[in-house]
Amino acid sequence: MSVTFRSKPYRIIGHGIGETTLSGRRLAAMITGGAAALALVLATAIPARAETNDLTKALIAALVVGAIAHELKDKDKPAPLPEPVKTKRVPAVCAISIDGAERSVTLFPESCLRKEGFDYRLPRYCANSATIFGKRDRVYSAQCLREAGFRVPGR
Repeated sequence: MSVTFRSKPYRIIGHGIGETTLSGRRLAAMITGGAAALALVLATAIPARAETNDLTKALIAALVVGAIAHELKDKDKPAPLPEPVKTKRVPAVCAISIDGAERSVTLFPESCLRKEGFDYRLPRYCANSATIFGKRDRVYSAQCLREAGFRVPGR
């Protein structure tokens, strides 16, 4: 079973999106354009021999128009924001050094790494279960993390 809907098509004529508000940039552009048009009209009406006072006024007007245009140009560009650098550097503040009779080991608890904002996936084969201050946690040896491609503080 199929259903067919028949209705008369309506055509809506659009006039485009008009800007109803006058932004600061648009106002400044209109003032700059008006000043340029006025300067052009006055330049054609001024006799060939101008007094120094009139020439000074014309130069000042040109400088004002240039300053307005330069100010608008500078405000359009947003300040560049530095990109955060993402490195696989393990935070040194999390290091726990255990010195033994034959060797020393540096371990990094996972809970500390996460608290410091270290959000990389840690290799499972480096994880060892340990109890630190009565809480179960996973610890990672510095040597294993280094071999997995992480930048570990120390040697």
